[in-house]
Amino acid sequence: MGKDFIERAKLLEKIYMENTVTSTRLSKVIEIDYKKIVSMFNVLRDRYGIYIWVDILQSKLGLGLTLLLLKGLKLKPPKNPRIWEEIAIKLPYPRSIAWTPTGDIQVVFQSPLKTDIMNVEKVDKYVMFIQKFDFVLRSKPIIELLNMFVDLNFSELLEKGLDMALENKYRVDKEYILSPRKFDGLDLALLNVLEPRPEITLKGLTQEVNRSLNREYSVTRIEYHIAKHVENMILGYRVSNYAQSYKLSEAVSIVILQCNDPVDICSRAISHPFIVSCVGNTDKGATAVNICAPSEYQGSFTLRFIEKVQSYGCSDVLANIQYLAIPPYIMAFAVPKPRPKRIVQNADEAKIEYDPHSRSWSAVIDVEQVIDVLINYLSI
Repeated sequence: MGKDFIERAKLLEKIYMENTVTSTRLSKVIEIDYKKIVSMFNVLRDRYGIYIWVDILQSKLGLGLTLLLLKGLKLKPPKNPRIWEEIAIKLPYPRSIAWTPTGDIQVVFQSPLKTDIMNVEKVDKYVMFIQKFDFVLRSKPIIELLNMFVDLNFSELLEKGLDMALENKYRVDKEYILSPRKFDGLDLALLNVLEPRPEITLKGLTQEVNRSLNREYSVTRIEYHIAKHVENMILGYRVSNYAQSYKLSEAVSIVILQCNDPVDICSRAISHPFIVSCVGNTDKGATAVNICAPSEYQGSFTLRFIEKVQSYGCSDVLANIQYLAIPPYIMAFAVPKPRPKRIVQNADEAKIEYDPHSRSWSAVIDVEQVIDVLINYLSI
């Protein structure tokens, strides 16, 4: 990180204004041999049908597509990497592909840009289908992640089990496939409560939501719902092309989650533009680690407010979460409020139309407010 990284990031932004890049340009900017880059991308394309574009513009917050290399996590490899249920069980995104070839690296292809269903079979209430994917490699910071990528023996990596990337069979609930995305009344009620009081406890949140909806949800149900739906809230809420930039207080709610598995933090957060920070427990108290930079910052900033001695940047966050903190981990999400084109309100749900391809959204993250939220949440 530092000055050199910031200068490179500025250069990358200047070069990649069209949101795509050739291997030649990439080679020159990140100083990796051109043949290595071409070889990596060609193997993905020819053998597995994965077409990769490189998107490094942090200011473009559309449905970014991601390849993540998470090192130093001591992940447990799945018993059979060909079984989708085992591979996907740690990932919150329903349309992600993850593969853990060894105990210290995980590869995640997230949110395909384009999917073509090639074959469909009905099995009871499930649909078995073969699907083809087009992915974008979206990485932040691009330099560190691609260097990690090249340092591996990429051909061997692919030989060991990434053959599921082109054609995969999934068992997916038929209703989920055929129905449009919905944001139910509980999602919206949660955001309405969390926006003015992001430091509210889970018990208090449950009470407020029950009061607003005249329901009797349990604390366990609310916790499960947040953990299950927060990615839908974050990934689904997109403003339309005509939307402008908004301040944090106007367009963003902060959602705080707690989990016991660092894989959950990484798969949900490390590539996501709306993640503000991650907090973990240590024997000295709590330590805060920043895991993304807002769109205005081309480098990385680190929150230095709880652990007074050390703070950590993006490239170190994974190892630090694993080795310097113990569960439960706490994540602060900045969730954009919906700017819908149209809302159809029913008795128990609201269907929101939005533009999933919009890249015009941006937000100004108020770091001081985030600090206050986390300090209040932790009662420090």
